[in-house]
Amino acid sequence: MMSIFRCAVAIIAALSISVTVAAEPLTVAKASDVNGVIEASLAPDGRSVAMLVFDGVRHELLFHFPVTGAARGFALQGYEIWAGDRQLRAPFGVTWAGNDLLALDYGNLVISVDRRGRLLVDNLGKEVIRRAARDDEESPWLLVYTDNQREQMALVHARSGERKILQRPPGILQQTAFDRQGYLRAVTVLTEGAVPTYANWYLPAPGGTWQKLATFGATQERWEPAYVPNRPHTLAVRSRIGRDTYAYFYYDTERGEMGEMLAGHPSEDILGVVGVEGAAYERVTTGGMRTEEVWLNGTWAGVQQAVDAVLPGRSNRLSGNPRGNVLVYSSSDVVPGEWHLLDTKSSTLVLIGRRRSALERVDMRPMEIIRYPADDGLSIPAFLTRPAYGARGTPLVVLIHGGPWVRDYWTWNEEVQLLAAHGYAVLQPQFRGSSGFGKRFEQAGYGQWGRAMQDDITAGVRKLIADGTVDPRRICIVGASYGGYAALWGLAKTPELYRCGISLAGVTDIEHMFHDDSDAARSDVARAIRLHRIGDVTDSAERFDQVSPLKQVDRIQAPVLLVHGEADQRVPISHALKMKEALERLGKPVQWLSLKDAGHSLSTTGQVSTYYRTMLEFLDKHIGPAAQVAR
Repeated sequence: MMSIFRCAVAIIAALSISVTVAAEPLTVAKASDVNGVIEASLAPDGRSVAMLVFDGVRHELLFHFPVTGAARGFALQGYEIWAGDRQLRAPFGVTWAGNDLLALDYGNLVISVDRRGRLLVDNLGKEVIRRAARDDEESPWLLVYTDNQREQMALVHARSGERKILQRPPGILQQTAFDRQGYLRAVTVLTEGAVPTYANWYLPAPGGTWQKLATFGATQERWEPAYVPNRPHTLAVRSRIGRDTYAYFYYDTERGEMGEMLAGHPSEDILGVVGVEGAAYERVTTGGMRTEEVWLNGTWAGVQQAVDAVLPGRSNRLSGNPRGNVLVYSSSDVVPGEWHLLDTKSSTLVLIGRRRSALERVDMRPMEIIRYPADDGLSIPAFLTRPAYGARGTPLVVLIHGGPWVRDYWTWNEEVQLLAAHGYAVLQPQFRGSSGFGKRFEQAGYGQWGRAMQDDITAGVRKLIADGTVDPRRICIVGASYGGYAALWGLAKTPELYRCGISLAGVTDIEHMFHDDSDAARSDVARAIRLHRIGDVTDSAERFDQVSPLKQVDRIQAPVLLVHGEADQRVPISHALKMKEALERLGKPVQWLSLKDAGHSLSTTGQVSTYYRTMLEFLDKHIGPAAQVAR
């Protein structure tokens, strides 16, 4: 293979011919337009790429052939189910089963077709897990879930439909690990009840007897099986027991002991390790503020370096043959996603598809990674997106993630880009309690709803005010789920900071959350985790009342927009209704939007467009250019 430098130069030459086109502004219509490539997959032999494409009316299965550059497409309209603008069944995944068969994943149905788009089997299962045999590129066997709850699994033959049910220990399935041949060899299962428990099980050999390796309480740190390496009595597991971040280790199944660490980082979680099932692992994925992939295979590392030189500032994920054809999925904070095909022999890189094709010429704003000190000195990471380069004194939207034990990622975000396109800076604070930044950081948020977690958000806003980045008279706080709670509580706790607030599917009262009719309130394990991480409202009712937006509603001064799905099972609409009634009773300005058929997240183009238009009108009225603000 030619040197990395020569390869990169050759690829740059292949891409250098382009036409400069004036950028267009991002609109709600464009942000809601999902036309384009949905998914792409390179055949095991590298001779064709299968792509799922949506044109706004129908889905197509499109084949791209690297040797000739030709493309061939087939309509998939006959397998889709629509209800108004809600697509109940649409393909989202494509998996090769050998070099001439494909499985198309519709979320609740898997079908198989050949290269000519002809239907072979109309029901392989409910969802594809992966190809079964890693080492046999011609194998037609797939691993699938056979039920919508992802509880039952099977090996299925993509050509004939033959099915072999996989047996496992009883319990609610949480985690699986297969060997390189596709046999299920380890699982984590949950047993609900007064004392919920997790159990890790191991199958020493296919056809043998399952062995229980470990049990854990609902709130205990635990390890989980990830891979089954090609060595006896050994698992590869993911764990942070005894350390701050998640790492991968070997686990001795005979001794019941953790062994050698495969991959770890002192301050970032390891998200995945590729190649553990074989003789040696090849790639490690880290989960810092920007996800990174590190190749331990020298050939692949050279290809990655060459591609990164041509497509800088992006996350470039590689698959295929490092000495043949490589499929590159390239994305970033300003690029929704592109698929390129690299021929390493000729060192040419060809763009073959774009996600969200309507956004090709739309101006996007970069996400900056910043840090600032909390009131107690804890360093808080955050993302900041400015509406224009060098912009200062701009209006600000503080966008709070849900969970709260999740996080935001450095990636293209339609809501962030839409806000920036309308002139707003966007701050996304990763307050204590957010996951992905180590155990200590996450646990620092336990028992801190409305307290230190909220103070971390406030500190970020005040930092941007102090350095002149934003206009202190034009700040709105916005969030969904937990973020909706934080938005409402921000209005009550620090009314001097915010001109308005928006809650989408937000919790409005912690005590009500513990006793509402949500799916989480009915789950023993969810209740145990909430008690551990939030606290017990029966023992500390007054403490939780002190940080309840509903019970402290009289402190809210700014206008509020409440948005809630009528079919929300995670945070029932009763939360928003109680808040609406309380605000109206006190004569506080409140705007209401209920979304029929919407659940905890917005799942249709109509729901998303309605929310975005309402949000932008509300923001423009209160902190936008037309807003009247006191000097």
